[in-house]
Amino acid sequence: MAFVMFALLVASGGANATDFVQTGLTLLKIRAVGDYQGTVYDNTIELWFSAPLNWPAGSSCASAAAPRVYIDAKNKQLVAAAYLALATGKKVDINVDDTLPIRAGSCEVSYLDISA
Repeated sequence: MAFVMFALLVASGGANATDFVQTGLTLLKIRAVGDYQGTVYDNTIELWFSAPLNWPAGSSCASAAAPRVYIDAKNKQLVAAAYLALATGKKVDINVDDTLPIRAGSCEVSYLDISA
């Protein structure tokens, strides 16, 4: 019985996660931010887009007025994909999860697709 309860708990672990997908975005610029000794901006890569992002009502990301999201610099595969998209002018699709850390109203990217 304990195993069944544990399995149900594990299976429902992401039930409260709130993922949002934005598609067909054009990167305007990338801002690389260094280590500022404990600020919320430490070691991030900001992705700035050519148009404001449309977040659903109730999203914690909706408080961000700027057309940006961020990538934690330790996620090198996401950083590389973002620079590739900017350098080639390709559009991107992003997924953010507002249960990940939010920095100054900007949500963290959990995945980034480069459109063909």
